[in-house]
Amino acid sequence: MSNRQLTPPYFTIREIPVYGAPSMEAFTDFLLPSQDVHTGRLIALNAEKVLTAEHNALLHQILTSGGINYPDGISIVRSIRKKYPNSKVTRIAGADLWQSLMQRAGALAIPVYLVGSQPSVLTQTAERLQQQWQVPLVGQQDGYFDETQTGQVIERIKASRAKIITVAMGSPRQELFIQRCYEAYPDALYMGVGGTYDVFIGKVKRAPLLWQRLGLEWLYRLIRQPLRLKRQLKLLKYQGYHWRGEL
Repeated sequence: MSNRQLTPPYFTIREIPVYGAPSMEAFTDFLLPSQDVHTGRLIALNAEKVLTAEHNALLHQILTSGGINYPDGISIVRSIRKKYPNSKVTRIAGADLWQSLMQRAGALAIPVYLVGSQPSVLTQTAERLQQQWQVPLVGQQDGYFDETQTGQVIERIKASRAKIITVAMGSPRQELFIQRCYEAYPDALYMGVGGTYDVFIGKVKRAPLLWQRLGLEWLYRLIRQPLRLKRQLKLLKYQGYHWRGEL
């Protein structure tokens, strides 16, 4: 394991703190330096989430209340580099970070709990994690539970004594669930992972590596899912912030 560590201070974009790292390995080392996991709430930050937080007071509170926000979106990385010219920050794609953490969890025998997605996807994800990296899974819960069941789910997670909990329920639902779970059981590292399980088992195809390296993963998704155009057009507001230096 590398001895490199991620060193604060943090960056801020639109008053939201963001952790920066020069590489995926360095960020993984910071989060899982050993079996003593860096506890907290990992939150993937992108332009859409920054804009949503402007009119969603609860999400804004979550993003500014001590969570470990990291630059998942290429727009956030470019904004950090513009606002902090000497920064050495790379994009940390959530799907890649999740796999890095799962691989490290398997190597260090760190207990993991999976939450979210469809039951069949969750089962396949669990099987592949154990086959590929021998990840010690201590529980799993699909995303089909309602508000009346949330307390029971949280109690099961707490009883499992998991040290890493990953939640695939889409934003902002997964962030809100993580916040509640963290308040009840703060002794773990939480991560919202969106559709990562689907990508991991091959149900959803990710952009080719070249597109990822060029920061065009968003464009690949738009080409494959044209209905995302309305969402993308909303991001022009964020680009305005970037161009005007209102970061």
